[in-house]
Amino acid sequence: MKKIAIFFLIIIAIISTVAYIYLNHIANYKTAQKENRQFEIYKDKEILGSELTTLINKAIDYNIQNEVAKDDEGNYIDNGKNSLNIDIKFIDKDVTYNIAKIYKQSSELFLAYYSDIIFKCVEVQYHKETNKISYMMFEQITE
Repeated sequence: MKKIAIFFLIIIAIISTVAYIYLNHIANYKTAQKENRQFEIYKDKEILGSELTTLINKAIDYNIQNEVAKDDEGNYIDNGKNSLNIDIKFIDKDVTYNIAKIYKQSSELFLAYYSDIIFKCVEVQYHKETNKISYMMFEQITE
């Protein structure tokens, strides 16, 4: 009788562990999808510089909230979990800047020069571990 009770306890423990792992995975997936939604709406979409300024501020706040470290140049370091980097390629100067540099120089200055310019999200990358967005690339479409 004791052997049967122990056998059932082991079976229940195994089933509980598998169920916990599965439900935890589903919860993490839903969290990643929810966080990605606020940035995926820009994928393959043309937006004005004023909207890109808002996105820059969102991304900076997102990195600050997730306590993402910065390198010596002030760019956010990819932590493999929840960091977000955005590069913006300007065709009028043929140069690419990271959002940290634009934010450091002043979002208001970017807004003053590029508010009516159209940008397009041309690349999106995801963290392998968490499936959250890790990188976005915007290109200037108009001058």
